[in-house]
Amino acid sequence: MDDNTVRKLALVITANCLRDTPVENVAANRPLNEAELQTLRKSMSDRLYTFLLYLLNKPASEYSALMDELSKHYPADWPMPELDQALTKGVGNTPPPTNGVTL
Repeated sequence: MDDNTVRKLALVITANCLRDTPVENVAANRPLNEAELQTLRKSMSDRLYTFLLYLLNKPASEYSALMDELSKHYPADWPMPELDQALTKGVGNTPPPTNGVTL
């Protein structure tokens, strides 16, 4: 997959993960309280899980149908994403986490 396609895919994922979530209704007006933050976390993780499940484990026809639907919300007016250096600065230089979480 070429870099431009990956960038567009990142926009599609982000747009669809934020669309119609509590963040759209609340964040512009006031900070989130703990209950709202938990709702946001759950909503985002459910959407990401669904997307990744279709991407990685479903038949190509189901993934294609999902992408056709999600692409209806492609955010053409958003700037293209850049590599987040804060997320990548420790890659390869940090020992694995010791908190028991493994991927």
